[in-house]
Amino acid sequence: MSAVQLQTQPAPSVPGAVVRADLLPAVSVLGAVALLGLPLGVLWAWLAPPEFFARSPRAPTPGGVLPFIGQSEHRFDDMATFLLFGLAAGVLTGAALWLYRRLRGPLIVLAAVLGSLIAAWLAMRIGLWVVAASYPDLASTGAPYPRPPVLESSWVITTQPFGVAVSYCICAAWSREASQF
Repeated sequence: MSAVQLQTQPAPSVPGAVVRADLLPAVSVLGAVALLGLPLGVLWAWLAPPEFFARSPRAPTPGGVLPFIGQSEHRFDDMATFLLFGLAAGVLTGAALWLYRRLRGPLIVLAAVLGSLIAAWLAMRIGLWVVAASYPDLASTGAPYPRPPVLESSWVITTQPFGVAVSYCICAAWSREASQF
């Protein structure tokens, strides 16, 4: 072989991320994963427990209301329920994306993580909106009344993207296919 022939031979191609080809599927994944937030928010609003209060003239709190004994623990229950729903949805989403063999790659993972962040934010907003509409304000009646479930921290939206990233990366690490990240 001459030196001219050696220079004209193409270098072996290494499979990698193809941004242009993966862009439309990534946008589709982002939108589909983001829409998961709507049923998650409604499901959380349906299952999160309310906190029961009663009006009392002896209450040292503003408004003169006291929670029933043991009811203040429901604030934690509301947040834990949302966290577990988000984590479960994230893990299932990451595993489902890995099993769908046509859509793999770093751009798809990034779209799934961003879509799940949007989904968690939507779930929080929709869930809080649904519970606010479901529980009327009965504080002025004097009878015991339920307060709607609350999420006291907006950091709860980080568990769903975390679940997507971890489950997808675990699936990629356990895969026998070396070139299919």
